[in-house]
Amino acid sequence: MTFLLLRHQRFRWLWLGQTVLFCGVQFWFVAITWLMLQRTGSGSAVALVLMAAALPRGLLMLVGGALSDHHPPRALAVRASAVLVLCTAVLTLLAAHGALALAPVMTLAALFGAAEACVYPAAMALLPQLVQPRLLNRAHAWLQGSEQISNVVGPALAGVALAIGGATAALALDAGVLLLAACFFVQLRPRPALWHRDGAGGLLRGLREGCVFAWRHGAIRTGLGLIAMINLAVLGPVVIGVVELVSLRYGGGATTFGALQAAYGVGALVGVALAGRLDRFRLDQPSSALGWLSAALGLGLLGLAAAGDAWVAAAVLAAMGVGGGLVGVMATVWLQRETPAALQGRVMALAMVAGVAFDPLSQALAGLLLDVSLTAVFLAGGGALLLTALLVLRPIRAGGVHP
Repeated sequence: MTFLLLRHQRFRWLWLGQTVLFCGVQFWFVAITWLMLQRTGSGSAVALVLMAAALPRGLLMLVGGALSDHHPPRALAVRASAVLVLCTAVLTLLAAHGALALAPVMTLAALFGAAEACVYPAAMALLPQLVQPRLLNRAHAWLQGSEQISNVVGPALAGVALAIGGATAALALDAGVLLLAACFFVQLRPRPALWHRDGAGGLLRGLREGCVFAWRHGAIRTGLGLIAMINLAVLGPVVIGVVELVSLRYGGGATTFGALQAAYGVGALVGVALAGRLDRFRLDQPSSALGWLSAALGLGLLGLAAAGDAWVAAAVLAAMGVGGGLVGVMATVWLQRETPAALQGRVMALAMVAGVAFDPLSQALAGLLLDVSLTAVFLAGGGALLLTALLVLRPIRAGGVHP
């Protein structure tokens, strides 16, 4: 039984830490998006803050993965989590004094993003030290499931906290959530391992090895490119576009916004559960699956452009989440199967980079388009994904070269 994994104390602390951390991060982004839009009324201002967090996260994710290969990942996870708590605590003080100006919020967002870039790879690097090799696949499924749970709980909790307690109370609650995650990481007791504390040259060599392998493996290269494209087209509309959708069409507040964001997470959780039941299904080529996902997400964004009621938007977002969760698990398992053990950490870090590297550009484009038309935000993202699907859904020569 998969639930037996949670009886392993070491893995349980990791799963709890990552789940609570993800909830806190999702809470943070929903809260800061809503607060900045309410304070400034500008989609561009919201985009700038989200870009400030996304840029260091995308640029430093691979570095965080390499650091986790050269230093104890438990210590890295604890320290990075502490930075997240500190940033949120300072933001709480600014909100309490009515000082949520753009410049200090962007600075804190950049520090928040840099800490994220370290804590996620560190948590992934801890896994082989906590469970037996034969349980790694199931453990990865549990960790991906924790991300989907957070996509439901984090936004919903943020919406309720903002509606009931206001900005200061909501941010204070989020700081407490992130502190709890850090405490869970402190409880981890991984098996002893040897760490190679190489200098900058060794770190750069490790980064280069991972990048060269992914580039030479044609299917991995294509898959990572598709993940990046999906991220570029979806993130801005789903976050920034949905905020304006709630304000303009549904007359709702933070609770409605949090519920819509949670709807995507519910769908993704269902998708992960479905993928778990397809454990015998072998994905021999991720490109076609990601191509169909692009088409489905593109149609979903077009559906959001026409959604006149909040329940319709929630249903569309949930359906988009199902596809994302289903394909995400299968693609991750495929990446692990295709990658040598010595390069697992760096290739998984590359996958995370592909998932966040275009966050700043996606948010910037959504913010700019939002100042023109809300419909344009969804039409641009949906059209780009449909075009991507048309280009991808054709016979692709399989294979890859292992250096």
